[in-house]
Amino acid sequence: MYRITCRVQGRRLVLDIHEQSVFVPNLMSWFTAAHMRVAPGETFCDVGLGSGLHALLAAKLGARQVYGTDINPVALRFARRNARLNGVADRCRFFLGDLTRPLLRRGLRVDAVIYNAPQFPGRLVPPGIPPRLRDSVNGGRDGSRLNVRFLREVGPALLPRGRVYSPLVGWSAPARSLAAIREGGFRCRRLAQADIPPWGRGNRTRAWFLEHPGRHVLTFAPGSSATARAWLLELRLGAGARAAARKPSRVEVDFTC
Repeated sequence: MYRITCRVQGRRLVLDIHEQSVFVPNLMSWFTAAHMRVAPGETFCDVGLGSGLHALLAAKLGARQVYGTDINPVALRFARRNARLNGVADRCRFFLGDLTRPLLRRGLRVDAVIYNAPQFPGRLVPPGIPPRLRDSVNGGRDGSRLNVRFLREVGPALLPRGRVYSPLVGWSAPARSLAAIREGGFRCRRLAQADIPPWGRGNRTRAWFLEHPGRHVLTFAPGSSATARAWLLELRLGAGARAAARKPSRVEVDFTC
C-alpha cells in the first residue's frame, strides 16, 4: 500500500492507495486540485474519484455534502477509508457506477462537479499496467472519449447555478472536448493553465513517485509547448459569478510505500 501526505490549498490530506487497484494521483490530478473552488455549504461530486483526492479536499474546503462515483469497487473502499482517515466521513457518500449516473438514479444534483477524465490515448497505455488501472488512464483512441461523454451527460446532475471543473489537455484531441462544451450550452472560463511533462500524465506519475519517494513541491506554470499544455476550465449552464484566474500554485506531496 502507498501513502501520500499532501497539502493542497492550505489543507492537509492523507491518502492510502492500493498499489495494484487504485489510481495514484498524477500531475493533472494535483493541478486540478490546486485550482478547483468550493464555497462553504456547497454540494460537490468527484466523478471517477479514485483515492478520493478531490472529494476529500472539497470536504476540507467546507462542502456540506460530498459525493463520489467510480466503477472500481476497490477505489470506493479506499476512498471511504481515506474519508475516515481525514475526519470527513460524515459528509461523504461514495457510489459504485458510471460517471454521474449514480447521482441521477438517486435524484441528486450538486453545485459543483469535477472529473479528471482519463485523457491518455489507448495506444499509449503501457501493456503491463494492472487491469483495474487501465480503466483509470485509457481515454480511447485519441484520449478524448470519456471526457466528451461526460460533458454530454453532466448537465442533469447540476443545480440551476451549478458548475463543472473540466481539465482539458493538448495531447488528447482538445477540439472534441471543446465541441462538446459548446454543444452542451456551457459558458466557459479558463481558471488555470500549465505545461504537464510526460511523466505527469496517465499512470506515469505512479512510476515517477516510486523512483523518487519522499517529499516534493509540485509547481504549475505555462510554458511554450502546445502539446504539453493543460487547462482547468470552469463551465456553467446558468448565470453566476465569474471567477478570476489564479496565479501559478504549488502542492506539497510526500509519497511513501
